[in-house]
Amino acid sequence: MKIIQAAVLFLAFSISSGAKYAGEFLSVGAGARGLGMGGAFCAVADDASAGYWNPSGLYLIDGQEAQFMHSERFGGIVRYDYLGYGRSDGSTGYGASLFRTAVGDIANTNNLQYYDAGSDGVFGVDGTGEPGDAGNDDYDPITNPDGTEGNGEWDPGEEIIYDEGRISYGNGVDWALYLTWSRKLNSVFSVGASAKVIRRGLMDHSAFGLGLDIGARYQPSEAFSVGLNLQDISGTHLFWDTGSNESILPTVKLGLAVKWPLSKFATVATIAADGDFRFEGREYSTQYNFSGISLDTHLGVEFLVKDLVALRIGSSEGSMTAGLGLQFSLMHHPVGLDYAYLSHQDLDATHRMSLGAGF
Repeated sequence: MKIIQAAVLFLAFSISSGAKYAGEFLSVGAGARGLGMGGAFCAVADDASAGYWNPSGLYLIDGQEAQFMHSERFGGIVRYDYLGYGRSDGSTGYGASLFRTAVGDIANTNNLQYYDAGSDGVFGVDGTGEPGDAGNDDYDPITNPDGTEGNGEWDPGEEIIYDEGRISYGNGVDWALYLTWSRKLNSVFSVGASAKVIRRGLMDHSAFGLGLDIGARYQPSEAFSVGLNLQDISGTHLFWDTGSNESILPTVKLGLAVKWPLSKFATVATIAADGDFRFEGREYSTQYNFSGISLDTHLGVEFLVKDLVALRIGSSEGSMTAGLGLQFSLMHHPVGLDYAYLSHQDLDATHRMSLGAGF
């Protein structure tokens, strides 16, 4: 408990400064299993993806395990890849997770020059009657004697002419490496930590940062577990080569999970719920906001039938999720193939596929 008390105290000192949304690229998740359950995985976290969801659960894996996931969001605009590895001797777990987010064809308009031709779309001086002046660029001898043409601003109704050859295109690529340690302290309690190394790239510029997640898990019985993950507990600070800096503020992820055996159907049902508490002053991009503290919810259910087929459904921040899983043996090694679906109210749905193997 002293470890958790120290972590919470450290968290309190870290909330004082940070950039809103600076860590959005780290909020996608890891593994189609947890994402199919709406991201309600903090208290479940019993596979190689625990390094992301809750590092204290990594010791629960059996031997060694590797995972890979790929997804494309918003019609292929955003490409996301995850590769994870974990190993455990039953009481201590170690692992590593690598994340990559890429966005291509980003327009750079810093060198763009445009020509303010006024609402008539041709060059000329408003109201003078000179060639090229149509006299309809909001010219008024009293209220607007200079008209709107050539004022360096876009005014309603105007046509802006620009040289498209001055627009350049580049990419944005973000990398994050998690190094995870997990330890079972007694029959009901475990702790863990993930150290994070982050590199962000945008066009010709880059940033580097370090961060730390600390997790805890309490499981008094096979049927019930509680998970806590203090993400970016010290504030993850990013330093850009331009001289500017930004910080990812801490997030408190709290989860509950209940397992319910349905013996008659040879099925185990797992019901989970997570809450993400942030301190960035979000008001319009969160489900609930309380005086600068925001809350996003994640709900999920998994039905595992005969340890072979998994059916999942959930809600991630109010958006519906669903998923399928298949477990089988290949050359005497357990293999898991999972799919997750995430709906979006305005943009294309997101599809995620992941493959995991034990050895």
